[in-house]
Amino acid sequence: MALLRTWLIITAAMLLMWQSSSFASEQITIIIGSWAFEQKSAKNLDVELFLTEHGVGIQATADNVTLAEPIGQLNKVSLTCTQFQLLSERYSCKQGTVAFLHAELGSQKLKFSIKAKPQTNNYDVKVNGLRLAEADISFTAKLANNNWHVLLNIPQASLIQIVSFVSPFLPIDKIDLLKDWSYGSDLNIDAELQGRETQLEKATIKLIASELNVSDIEGKYVTEASSLNIELDVTKSNHSWQWQADVNIPSGQAYGEPVFLDFSETPLSLNASGIWHQDLNHIVVKQATIIHVDIAELNAQFTSDFKQFNDLDLTIKKTEINNLYPIWIQPFLVDTAVANLELAGQIGLNFQLQDDGYQIEMELSDVFIDDEEGRFGLYDLKGSLGWTTLHEALPSDLTWQGGYVYAIPIGKSKIVAEAKESQFKLQQTWTLPILDGDLQLNEFSLYRPENGETQWSFDGLLTPISMESLSSVLEWPTLHGKLSGVIPKVSYQNQHIQVEGALLVKLFGGTTIVKNLQLDTPFGALPQLYANVDIKNLDLETLTRTFDFGKITGKLDGQLNQLRLSNWQPVAFDARFYTPEGDKSKRRISQKAVENLSQIGGGAGGILSRSFLRFFEDFSYQRLGLSCKLANDVCEMTGVSEAEQGYYIVKGGGLPPRINVVGYTRRVGWTDLIERLKSVSQSSGPVIQ
Repeated sequence: MALLRTWLIITAAMLLMWQSSSFASEQITIIIGSWAFEQKSAKNLDVELFLTEHGVGIQATADNVTLAEPIGQLNKVSLTCTQFQLLSERYSCKQGTVAFLHAELGSQKLKFSIKAKPQTNNYDVKVNGLRLAEADISFTAKLANNNWHVLLNIPQASLIQIVSFVSPFLPIDKIDLLKDWSYGSDLNIDAELQGRETQLEKATIKLIASELNVSDIEGKYVTEASSLNIELDVTKSNHSWQWQADVNIPSGQAYGEPVFLDFSETPLSLNASGIWHQDLNHIVVKQATIIHVDIAELNAQFTSDFKQFNDLDLTIKKTEINNLYPIWIQPFLVDTAVANLELAGQIGLNFQLQDDGYQIEMELSDVFIDDEEGRFGLYDLKGSLGWTTLHEALPSDLTWQGGYVYAIPIGKSKIVAEAKESQFKLQQTWTLPILDGDLQLNEFSLYRPENGETQWSFDGLLTPISMESLSSVLEWPTLHGKLSGVIPKVSYQNQHIQVEGALLVKLFGGTTIVKNLQLDTPFGALPQLYANVDIKNLDLETLTRTFDFGKITGKLDGQLNQLRLSNWQPVAFDARFYTPEGDKSKRRISQKAVENLSQIGGGAGGILSRSFLRFFEDFSYQRLGLSCKLANDVCEMTGVSEAEQGYYIVKGGGLPPRINVVGYTRRVGWTDLIERLKSVSQSSGPVIQ
């Protein structure tokens, strides 16, 4: 515009001289070697005025023209206007062209029109054909008393070319950052700009990006064939900017580690407004709404210094959890206990961040949770769950109708608790029905420091649970008795559960006590269990009848020390089972039990059926016992005492007929031993002839 104004001032002067001359010529040419006016200058300026059927025409050239910054010097300048009008206090050019060379803009040839009132500083200019970054740019500019208004249109531009064009003007760190990215897109840009003198005061920018392909060098952030529509309105007020933004992504795909989005299936939109305090480099988002179609709607308000959020208030409206989980939750939970869930129901969430902490409140409606690994599940879960690091308490009230943990069903239950200062505590005893008994938890407390591991602890009581019911759901052989116990304290820290105290099991007429029970990574890929077990006065007749092992009468004591299960399979223990000292009960063993114990100890089968002992149904014994120390998948076996060859599993005694059972295998692979036990359980026993 300054260039046109310069030419037109010169032209107006030439016309005045032309009109005042007495020559009859239809053309006048003026050559000026050097010219300067109001911080503008020109060298080797040639101006030619001529008459056309539409009025006066102008044609001018110059070796160079220097204008005020930011335009600077133009070289090889030529200007033509075939429809020029000069009236009182105004002039215009309805159709003109101007061409020049510029250090940054390169070679340019523009079409323009202009209406001007120089005395009142009013100008109306239209320009077509400006080439920047290989894009054609058109604009309309109006200037009135230092106030200006520009309409800009770029129908097609290349993102690659735009980045290449602006790179020389960027700081070094931004240029280095761009080197780590690949990018490409076709852009359509419309802008309306308003301001005064050199200051922008209001802008509306519309951008449409098609086939947007962006990727960082590591492939952590990628868009592919995406389309993006952006509309931004900004208005300056003192040192602040009021702004309104609308963003729509209707197609394409994107990946931002670890989230993958398919916008063609589920489009995404953002509507936001706020204030940017430019002098403080501080932004206030008064309202922001993100709608991920068929997935979720998020509303937020916050302030930020572009380094961190302040006073954030974020709400996810109630939505279907089975739609939200696979896209926005599951990718962050890989290798955790909740990495593969089947879900139903609705969930809503509110997150508030303040200077001194934060709080989260979740609302659940008719939620069903099933772990695909079959480790746990909850049905018809509803209510609110809260967590906060703030001093003000946040209540929780959750109920569910049923569920399971590792095939063990749990019943209807309710949790009433509150969170405060990174700690979650029960407000009343939590009773969890398990089969025909209850697990009652008291003093449950969970603590999660800001930069530490989650810790929790509780004490409780396990009321008697029928072992018949428990063995049935676990698909064990039918067990008799009750499982119960007092739990002084159970604690969890660093993915480690430790039970302080003992679990008491009344089973097979005796008592089983589980001590030092510990569990590492209980919901991980490879849980580890450790325990020591003491067995007192088990009734062998009840035990052997349960497992169809062959009848044995008498009592049995035992220890299972240093037990270790990996992924619920035994990998180490030191086990010893034996007749207790002072046992005064009747001790008899059947032929079937003798044969089965012989097979376990590696003896030959069918011996009784081939000897005179086949005529006896059972035998008396003095004591029996068997030990197995498992390590490295090998079981080191012994009995109640050493024999001449091997070891005694059963030592004969008492009234005849008496019998000894000798084991010969000292070392046996654990898998082989399990196979022997399976064959024993499936055997119909010896054939007596």
